Amino acid sequence: MPAPPILRDVFHALRDEWGEERDGITFDQGPPPLERLDVMVYGPSGPGGTTAFATIGMSAHAMPPRAVRAELRLFRRGPLAPPQEQQLAMRLANLAAYPWTRGEPLDWGEIVGFGDEIPAFPGCRSVFLAGPWTVGRRATVETRVAPVRILNAVPISETERERALTARPETFFSDLLDTRDVCAPPPHG
Repeated sequence: MPAPPILRDVFHALRDEWGEERDGITFDQGPPPLERLDVMVYGPSGPGGTTAFATIGMSAHAMPPRAVRAELRLFRRGPLAPPQEQQLAMRLANLAAYPWTRGEPLDWGEIVGFGDEIPAFPGCRSVFLAGPWTVGRRATVETRVAPVRILNAVPISETERERALTARPETFFSDLLDTRDVCAPPPHG
């Protein structure tokens, strides 16, 4: 069965933006209505580059209860071993299912916690969902069906999560960008 037009548009937008993926990990039989989700993996272009992960499949359906469509991205500084890539892809796939398993949509400025550490991000048990943080990063992907919002999952430490809960999302993230590389684990785990 061919992919829905919205997912083909998201896939082609990723290819236009980042080139061909190094790997793609498929997760089948997710919670309804997510039957399939792919996590594309893009390797770093050099030693200081980032390994990038992007979901394709979440936007096939609008998140309940609002009619917003989104896809997730996550960046990790440097190369990763295949097991770490698999673990991060699985965590991202689980996060993509969140709106349907919890009945709550995801959007910029939200914090989602996990029961354990995020793979390849020691000391981080939560993510902050950010919009674009540099010039040139996309906020949305325009498709033939509907705009798809890009949610950048930024792993944060417990101390950072506590700060995020008491500050405006824009202020928290601006301060975070000023204090550390958001593509790397926070100092001291």
